[in-house]
Amino acid sequence: MSIYSAMNSGVSGLAAQSAKFGAISDNISNSGTVGYKRTGAQFSTLVTGSSSAGTYSAGGVVANLQTEVSRSGIISRSTYATDLAISGNGFFVVGTAADSNDIQGTSRLLTRAGAFRPDDNGNLINSAGYYLQGWPLDNNGQVVGGGDPSRTSFEDLQTVTLGALTGTAEGTKLISYAANLPASMTTTAAPQSFSTPIDYYTPLGFTNKLELQWVPTGGTAAAPSNSWTLNVVDNGTVVGSANITFSDGITGTQPAGRIETISVLGGVLDVTLNSGQQISLNLGANGSGLTQWGDQYVPGTISKDGAGYAPLERVEIGEDGVLTAIYQNGLRQAAYKIPVANVTNPDGLTRVGGNAFQVSRASGDFYLWDAGTGPAGSIDGSALEASNVDIAEELTSIIETQRAYSSNAKIIQTADEMMDEITRLMR
Repeated sequence: MSIYSAMNSGVSGLAAQSAKFGAISDNISNSGTVGYKRTGAQFSTLVTGSSSAGTYSAGGVVANLQTEVSRSGIISRSTYATDLAISGNGFFVVGTAADSNDIQGTSRLLTRAGAFRPDDNGNLINSAGYYLQGWPLDNNGQVVGGGDPSRTSFEDLQTVTLGALTGTAEGTKLISYAANLPASMTTTAAPQSFSTPIDYYTPLGFTNKLELQWVPTGGTAAAPSNSWTLNVVDNGTVVGSANITFSDGITGTQPAGRIETISVLGGVLDVTLNSGQQISLNLGANGSGLTQWGDQYVPGTISKDGAGYAPLERVEIGEDGVLTAIYQNGLRQAAYKIPVANVTNPDGLTRVGGNAFQVSRASGDFYLWDAGTGPAGSIDGSALEASNVDIAEELTSIIETQRAYSSNAKIIQTADEMMDEITRLMR
């Protein structure tokens, strides 16, 4: 009977509009939630197939709810370096536990909610309790283990933690030295040697000293030798030597300053210390950092690389997804590379709590890209992606839904009145 089918159609309409209203209420309540994705409602017709000439059997309507995962929210700046947003396509990979070794990925999810903060162990965790995943890097900036990490599984990913980035030091590898050597030392038959102490850093962050010992070759005022031997002394042991000769003798009071021969290629003397640490002593191109004038030894610029131990000061995350640790001694060390996961159909992902998603058959398989390569967006540090909810759009939908709900209720009310009319005819 058409009246019954009309009543059923009205009931389905009430259910469909109720579902839409529930989605709208969720959208509005999460309009301030970082990384939230709006849920929209589309309706489709139900057909019973029993209609015939002169009769009609109403089927009703059903609500199809779809999360708009591919629709991005506005990116805004943040004061926290570990707040992250993706400019473009893709998702962060997160874990439900800090120490998960789940290769199959059942404990790994995808999200755009990038409000990550270190927990009491230094693990980066967002407000929903999910742990940021990344590839750990070695001291050379390469993924630990060597080679390219797996792009189609989560097996090489680890929880990004700042707890291990306590501090660092770097041993000295290069010392640059410049000085004026006293020409008068090469005009006497019994010249005196002298030495210059230079500090350097060990790989463990301690400060030690090297000595540069200058040994002039004897000569006379009429025939100065203009020749020196440089010995690099480590704890009483000569670990490197260089022979230096200046090309011109002394004419009056104006000695020459041009080096003619030096026994180190390009003016760099490589030495290995007693501890095994290797240091290069740079005397300038072909020894151009050295001069020989007058009767005074004048050390010039002395500089060295490396740094003593210092704790972590802050971290920064670049557009390529590399998390760099910056220490108080000025050293920078790449610690993690954060990938961006892409799927064929983002709107087909299965929604779970905490603004996260699981890969499903409808979404297609995932692929882990380096940020800013292929279809993957770049990563913005100190930024957050806001909800993609438009409040004005949702308020308009509330009015539309309310009217539609009232109309469906009217259908049921009218059908009930018609049934009462039929009942009275039978009395």
